[in-house]
Amino acid sequence: MNQNELLEIKTALENRLEKVESDINMLCNELEEIATYENIDDIEDLAELETLNDSDKALLKRLMEEKKQIKKALAKIERGEYGKCSDGSEIPLEILKANPLHEC
Repeated sequence: MNQNELLEIKTALENRLEKVESDINMLCNELEEIATYENIDDIEDLAELETLNDSDKALLKRLMEEKKQIKKALAKIERGEYGKCSDGSEIPLEILKANPLHEC
C-alpha cells in the first residue's frame, strides 16, 4: 500500500470517527432525556420508553465498540503496522478499502 492509499484510508477512518463520536453524544443526550422523562401517562408509555431505552443502549454499545476499533486502526497507522496480519502478511488493499477495520 502506498502513502496516498494509506492517507485515503486514514482520512476515511478519521471522518468515520467524527461521525461515530457525534452519534454517541446525541444518543447519550437522548438517554439522559429518557431518564428524566416525567410525562408517563400509562403502562404503555412506560413500556415504549423502556423499549427505546434498550434499543438506544444496544446502539450505544455498538458505536462504542466501533469507536474503539477505529482508534485501534488509527494507532496502527501511526505505528506503521496498519494493513498487516500478526504473521506479517499484507491484507489486500481491496479488503481494507471495503472494510478499513479488517483484522486477520
